[in-house]
Amino acid sequence: MEKEKSCGAVIFRKQKELEVLIVRQNEGHWCFPKGHVEKGETEQETAAREVLEETGAEIRFIGGFRDETHYSPREGVEKDVVWFLASPVNNTLKRQKEEIAEILWANIVEASALLTYENDQQLFRRAVKFMKEMDDGDF
Repeated sequence: MEKEKSCGAVIFRKQKELEVLIVRQNEGHWCFPKGHVEKGETEQETAAREVLEETGAEIRFIGGFRDETHYSPREGVEKDVVWFLASPVNNTLKRQKEEIAEILWANIVEASALLTYENDQQLFRRAVKFMKEMDDGDF
């Protein structure tokens, strides 16, 4: 069995309400930005690089949250994805055309409806719960 590892981030911002950054892959599914770990990178370095490459967003991590999802993207492959929470440092969004069809800031209800995979929906519920339990001063 082949093993793969990726890292990514669930990126929140506060506008009138809490919003999250989601991407629609060229294949059509909605998810959070993530990508493969490169040699010598930490998990957070991978997540920050992949978010920047896919969306143009520079991020800062929100401490206290690290989550993992596991799935099989194709026969004979098991994939582990490590997730962090983050907030944007800049307001620049520029999609990576080779992989990303669309980037969207969505409110909680919209994002829940759009996320394609159950793994991402479960991760999102855990992330929202964490954000709601956080003291406003920490975000």
